Amino acid sequence: MKHIFTFLIIFLTLQTVTAQDRYTSEVFSDAEITVTSNVPYGSNAEIFSMLFLGATEFLEQTLVMDVYQPDPNIDTERARPMVLVVHGGDGLPEAVNMTCVGSKTDQTTVDTARKLARMGYVAVAPSYRQGWNPLQTQPDLFLDGLVDAALRAATDLRTAARFLRQDIAENGNTYGIDPDRFSIWGTSTSAGTYSGFATYVNEEEEVQTETYFVTDPVTGEVRNVVDLGLNGGLFGLEVGMTADGDTTNYVNSPGFSSAFQMSALGSAISLDPGIIDADEPPMIMFGNPVSPVTSVPEGPIALPTTGMVVALAQLSRGLIAEANAVGINDVWSNFSFFDDISQQVADDPIFMGVEGWLPIYGDPGNVYPWVSWTDCPNANNPGNLTTFPGADRAEALIRIDTMAAYFGVRACVALNLGCEATSTADPLVGSDLITISPNPASDVIVIKSERDVPMEAADILDLNGRLISRNDINGTEAKIRAMGMESGMYNVLIRYEDGVAVKRIVIQQ
Repeated sequence: MKHIFTFLIIFLTLQTVTAQDRYTSEVFSDAEITVTSNVPYGSNAEIFSMLFLGATEFLEQTLVMDVYQPDPNIDTERARPMVLVVHGGDGLPEAVNMTCVGSKTDQTTVDTARKLARMGYVAVAPSYRQGWNPLQTQPDLFLDGLVDAALRAATDLRTAARFLRQDIAENGNTYGIDPDRFSIWGTSTSAGTYSGFATYVNEEEEVQTETYFVTDPVTGEVRNVVDLGLNGGLFGLEVGMTADGDTTNYVNSPGFSSAFQMSALGSAISLDPGIIDADEPPMIMFGNPVSPVTSVPEGPIALPTTGMVVALAQLSRGLIAEANAVGINDVWSNFSFFDDISQQVADDPIFMGVEGWLPIYGDPGNVYPWVSWTDCPNANNPGNLTTFPGADRAEALIRIDTMAAYFGVRACVALNLGCEATSTADPLVGSDLITISPNPASDVIVIKSERDVPMEAADILDLNGRLISRNDINGTEAKIRAMGMESGMYNVLIRYEDGVAVKRIVIQQ
């Protein structure tokens, strides 16, 4: 029916919308974010010094994290969802990998963590143990190093999750985190792989498949490149030790869960399909669809030195397809999202209909268009500029905003954060049966339904999914006032008893 909104009603509506905006868009300014740097969350045996600095035994490394959060003096919420923001770098720091990622303070990690904190999350950026030799020429030793680096990193990420839950249980919840709403976000390069490992590789059988076995070129023996005895098990909850008594794993925060309830992977690989089980957390995958390593479901892992293929791996496209096939993304598939990013993804010509996949387009040679190369010490390296072409700070920030928006509405559903303005559990019905006129409009819009079933309500949402007005209807035609709305594009969500339809309108004042 026809509604004329008074100033008071508009004010109350906007107050309600503000409460719903948290976790889907920015509700705090950058000045309202506090950062607690270098919080120790554990320690463990590192291999970097043995590989590159001449050490003759495993040395102990203190593991630290940076915590980004809305200022506790401003934000009264004390049970906030946490996102572990994992830096990339292919298991090596920037000075060794010669890229612009490789530490918890690289620009991409900082920008992502600050964005999430401005949206109301607690974002935690951890350091983790790095070190392996990507220039190894022996296939078995190359795969050894590749897998060991992933296993050490995943162990540390799980340690960070346990530490935070221990802090919640025993130290008064220093950072105001909800222990049941943990997500992990792998920013780029290896970070997605390590984050995926920490989330989905939970059974020893998952690292005992054929791809993990290699033949020693000297002895001819077949062995598994995963040595859980040295690592202290998949979760690092046992002491690891070499045959001569050198400690390779320390136990940190035992007795607490290391589980994540949602993952967002900035591209990832798995040595084998089948690591995802139906009872595991939902998965978001970010990737450049036109990049060669993202556009196919599987591909080779080759020696950088010779090009020799050492294994076939499941790539990002294969992983997100598996996530949907086993049903872990059904929590989103059964919802209809009305934010602008989700609407664009639904129409994407390459990945249309793949829930959890967010295509981030860029140069075909750039797997990670959201990585910033501005003010990076290695930015002038000619080889690196051809690796990540066109990724300046401005472009990277726009893409991180897009990724965060896509993540936010899905986190609200998966973690039950109550962002009703962005989605609905009702099925979509044919929007072609709805007409809205005039379009563009400035004063009154007329909504007509060609269906015999009467419309029940019409919600007007902005392109971020924020509720602008809610209008009750009981019939096949309704008039709604648009006077006072800002000029721009909006979604009109028509509710029926058996579903919803969405139409886009333009308001011109």
